[in-house]
Amino acid sequence: MAVPFYLKNVMSSVVIADSLGILPSQFSQANSIYGYVSLPSYFIGGWLADKISLKKLTLIGLGSIGVICLWYGFIPFIVTAKVIQVYLIFALWSFVTCFIFWAALWKLLSEQGKPEENGKLNGIHGSLNGLTGTIIIAIAYLVFFLFGTIWKDTLGNWAFSTLVFVFTGFIILNCILIWMFVPEDKTLKTDGESDFSLKSFKNILGNWKIWLVSILILGVYLYQSGLSIFVTYMQDVLLITAALVVVFGIMRTYLFRFFFSAWFGKMADKSQKYILFIIIGLAVASVLCLIAVVVPGFGQNSFTNMSKGYKTVVQIAVVTMYLGLGITCWALVTNRWATIYVINISQKDYGMAVGFISLIAFSADAWFWQIDSILLKNLGTEAGYADNKLANQISIVIILAFGLIAMVSGAILLYATKKEKERNGSKTKTVLKK
Repeated sequence: MAVPFYLKNVMSSVVIADSLGILPSQFSQANSIYGYVSLPSYFIGGWLADKISLKKLTLIGLGSIGVICLWYGFIPFIVTAKVIQVYLIFALWSFVTCFIFWAALWKLLSEQGKPEENGKLNGIHGSLNGLTGTIIIAIAYLVFFLFGTIWKDTLGNWAFSTLVFVFTGFIILNCILIWMFVPEDKTLKTDGESDFSLKSFKNILGNWKIWLVSILILGVYLYQSGLSIFVTYMQDVLLITAALVVVFGIMRTYLFRFFFSAWFGKMADKSQKYILFIIIGLAVASVLCLIAVVVPGFGQNSFTNMSKGYKTVVQIAVVTMYLGLGITCWALVTNRWATIYVINISQKDYGMAVGFISLIAFSADAWFWQIDSILLKNLGTEAGYADNKLANQISIVIILAFGLIAMVSGAILLYATKKEKERNGSKTKTVLKK
């Protein structure tokens, strides 16, 4: 239900920035601020998830997101210090989601089944999230479309605000449903008690496998989050109709999650080869991403100078790659946290491990969007360029590069865990012979 922050996954960042009354580079800077604030809070959030009631933390976090949404919805009507307020809103969203919400949510989810069912649990969660997300985004965008086109003369100024308020209503509903129907396993801990210790912290910090998992998940997350660049890339650079881009964004972000998450989760659980599964997914994503960034050409006017027929071919090719990336990404995202069980992290340290890995893996929310802001400011329309094509392409190449680095980290981790199993197997055989 972090829809307001992830709205850029289905709507062009340029459109969102225009609706807020700020520049695209300023909107990317706001996303970067979200990332900077998140850096210290991810690990602390993991510690809180080991210490305090998971259900309470989840409800407090989600409810706070909804309250901040109300403020965000009124930004289009604010004149004084508009940009500063957007930056502050994203900073608060980051604090609430990362310090309170995410680590608690994922550990609460993990308590709903056995460790070996982690992929299945994430898959079911992903599918339900995809279904509800598709419905909510479709309703919200329909309101945005009607206000911005059919009723533009009377309600046009409220189009974006109403979109945000629709999300706020569903967030409140989600809080009520979690409070009423989601159980919490009280046997692992009670309120006010903590299994946290300095020794446990040092064990996690000194576990080199966790660092490799962090890089692996960083590559996955860049494909998941960075794909929002494609939304702007398709609409504002390749000139694909806005309504179609939103449909493609909904399909990639939510509908595909509904159709494929549970299936990919079950597939990974059946094989129990989570790391290999992610490596293969990253390889597929890298190929699709490379094709999408190359076909329009890298020249400033390479796409605009194409014939109408070739432009259509390029548009179809990029959309196809984007949708293929969407399917692949949900295979990766569904199983990314299952890698923690592969490296034998205990359930009691799960929240702390998630927080630490998040600190490394999700650092991209800071540095990636900072780079994107700089690129838009210096190589986009704000610098006098005809469009943001070159800026978008460089951002996509960065995603591709880290995807390849993640593959290498995954391969090292896969080799190391295989050798460790072989050593343990040899020790077992030796003991049995004695």
